[in-house]
Amino acid sequence: MLQASSRRQTAVGFTIVELLVAIAIIGVLVALLLPAVQAAREAARKMSCKNNLKQLGLAVQLYHDAYGTFPISVSPYDEGPHPTPQRSGKGWIVSMLPQLEQQALYDEFKIGFAGDFFSGGGLKTPSLADPMKTELPVLQCPSDGAGLSLLQWEWTGENVATTNYKGVLGDTRLGGLFSMHAGGSLPDCHQVGPCQGAFHRVSYQHPVRMRNVIDGTSSTFLIGEDIPLHNNHSAAFYANGDFASCHAPLNFFPDPPRPDDWWDVMSFRSRHPGGASFCLVDGSVRFVADGIDHDVYRALSTKGQGEVVPQGMY
Repeated sequence: MLQASSRRQTAVGFTIVELLVAIAIIGVLVALLLPAVQAAREAARKMSCKNNLKQLGLAVQLYHDAYGTFPISVSPYDEGPHPTPQRSGKGWIVSMLPQLEQQALYDEFKIGFAGDFFSGGGLKTPSLADPMKTELPVLQCPSDGAGLSLLQWEWTGENVATTNYKGVLGDTRLGGLFSMHAGGSLPDCHQVGPCQGAFHRVSYQHPVRMRNVIDGTSSTFLIGEDIPLHNNHSAAFYANGDFASCHAPLNFFPDPPRPDDWWDVMSFRSRHPGGASFCLVDGSVRFVADGIDHDVYRALSTKGQGEVVPQGMY
């Protein structure tokens, strides 16, 4: 009679120590790879942001080709040497919506081109509540996202779309001596114009033309980045929310944020590490380091002061 021989079967698997070592190794690898993944994602967002600025710069040029001026804003206030009776509050971004392939949205806004903003007309026309909420990807930096806000100046409690991209006013010291930033031109021009930059809220009284950019189209800022969380003057389609000044240092972040202190925070900033992107008048886009010399930064923001800024300086 044959006897079956028994064989001892050895269990195959991880011991607790081996499992802990494997988990530790995986954790180290993840820790090493995560910054690289995050850096790659931010690089993609930064490139997308530059493309947005490029599109906006091209739209400005197309508008200028059609009308002979940069897109204009109409202040809601009775200000400037020749205020219009129809102070609608229409911003320069609305003016060039057709050049951004947004003709339908532009047509919706047309009803708000007449009427007085503070009397319930202009952009305050009730039927424009929905258009004012329209979020356009070309106005939103992927690193921030802008979005809707209930906190925008003169729109408190009303949901409006915001923008990460502001027209460059120049280097005027917003708020005059009330501002904490000493490095800016006086007097403050934004309420009366004309200003040293390409955009301001009374530009309908002082239209800016390409020939006014005597400092050179490749050496003059046109549009730059901002973060609505830090500036409650960021309503995308409103004449009092679509510009900023280079009077403050680039990437000025009060801690804690003071978004209503317009005299200090209507400036340029981004969530990109190390600086922010600007579109120049010639349509090129450059990333400007936040350590840029402030005098150079101010010179780049003005169109006709006679400054010469070599490209290697920024």
